[in-house]
Formats: sequence, structure tokens, C-alpha cells
Amino acid sequence: MTWLFVIVAILVLGAGFLALLGLLGELPPSEPDLKPDTLDGEPAFDVVARGYRMDEVDAQLATMQDAIDTMSAELDERRRDDAH
Repeated sequence: MTWLFVIVAILVLGAGFLALLGLLGELPPSEPDLKPDTLDGEPAFDVVARGYRMDEVDAQLATMQDAIDTMSAELDERRRDDAH
């Protein structure tokens, strides 16, 4: 019975080593998750070794800039309407 456990352990370690080397195939490429999680309605960015994930921050800044541009255009339109 002990030999069976030794053989199974060797097979599991061998399969793990082959997977580590990438010899058992590769995973398909995944799409990056650019949307940060939210915590109490505020964005909660993933923390990585060098701070926050830059792609998440950039995507959030672009979203916020679009909202600012939309609000600025609406404000300009209201000001033009009030001036006439």
C-alpha cells in the first residue's frame, strides 16, 4: 500500500512540474478586467506590487473624464439658453 502512495505522489509531482514548465498546454488568453471593484459606491482598485493596477486607474479616469465632458457640455448649453 505504501508503494501505491509513493507512485501516486511521484505522478502528482511530475504532473505539477510539467504544468509549471507549460508542457501540458496553455490556457487561452483572457480579457483584462479593467473595471475596478466598488466599495461603498467608490472604486476600489486592485493592489499590486507597485501600487494600484494602472489599467484600472486609467479606465476609471477615462470614465470620469467622459462624465465631466458631458456635464460641461450641458452647462454650456444651459448658459447659452439663459443668455438668449
